[in-house]
Amino acid sequence: MGLTLCSGVEFDEEKHEYFYKGKRLSGITGIISSHLGKKYSDFTEEYREEGLHTHKAVQKYIETGEAGSVHPGVVWLTGELKHRYIRQALFSEVLVSDFKSYASLVDIIAEDEDDDRLLDIFDIKTGKMQRESVTWQLSVYKYLIESYTAYRVRDCFCISLKDEEFWPVFAKAGKEVEKLLYNES
Repeated sequence: MGLTLCSGVEFDEEKHEYFYKGKRLSGITGIISSHLGKKYSDFTEEYREEGLHTHKAVQKYIETGEAGSVHPGVVWLTGELKHRYIRQALFSEVLVSDFKSYASLVDIIAEDEDDDRLLDIFDIKTGKMQRESVTWQLSVYKYLIESYTAYRVRDCFCISLKDEEFWPVFAKAGKEVEKLLYNES
């Protein structure tokens, strides 16, 4: 059973498009890369195939307990998840949205073992961690979760398969995220 944070939002995996009540929603990578003065391809093309493989393997591990991959990063991460989060429910590829403009998938969410409304959120990177980009990404996820659900985010992490490390990420304030997403001051 998965975690549902935005009922009614649909994701077309093949086209990588999000929809709510027939309206197409934008992903967040484009607005973040534009804000940082980067091309979308700077973030995705270099590690696209490896990223797809590792994300699918981690998702399979969270859902079934078996990753089915010999990728060194996946082997490391599944071992870490098994030991670090043994008492917590883990969910993968969880949709988040504002239901009007944006939607995205959070790579991994862990529920607090004592309070299932308190979450830790994770983004997996296969290549070089670009701190500014991943900070914005996790900040947007946190904002969408806290603004449009009854959940709260305790901690944010970037999981670097290249470094074999969980890097803490300190989310930006909601007002900064609103300014990025909606050009509000």
